[in-house]
Amino acid sequence: MGLLNISNEISAELETGLSREKIFKKYIQLDPAGATKYAYCIASIPTPTLRKQYLTINALLSLLLVVYAVLTVLAELPIDLNEPTIFLLIKTLVPLVFAYFTFRFHGGVYRLIGLWCLYDLFESILFTEISTITVALKLFVLFFVVVLSFYIARNAFPNLKILGPKQDSNGNYFL
Repeated sequence: MGLLNISNEISAELETGLSREKIFKKYIQLDPAGATKYAYCIASIPTPTLRKQYLTINALLSLLLVVYAVLTVLAELPIDLNEPTIFLLIKTLVPLVFAYFTFRFHGGVYRLIGLWCLYDLFESILFTEISTITVALKLFVLFFVVVLSFYIARNAFPNLKILGPKQDSNGNYFL
């Protein structure tokens, strides 16, 4: 069973009022080897109060990711088709994929967004001249994407690490 199916089933069970712990116990009884996967899926779903609290900031982050993708293309204009454009394609499509996952409020992606955009921010600062307003806007947007993504990740999804769920000293997962 894929992560999307598991997440959808867990979301449906959370909406019925089952606790996260009961859902986790149910799934690990069926598949004890997938405990990390189930803990990750549960921790990636925000509580209804956190979803409501961070909905506006999350929408702003999704919008900024789309703007970032557009500014990435605009900053590279005119595009020389004799040069390899695969990196431009990757740098444009990845933020759009991230925007989809932030729109869906999937907790596992926020720290990855922050790291991806932090890397691009440092790369842009070090290797790109701020010669146009488009490049300056891109840096400005990148800065806010990094800040917002780490802010949402820390506050709305406190039980996740960069890759996977957090554990206590006894090896139990935080849900």
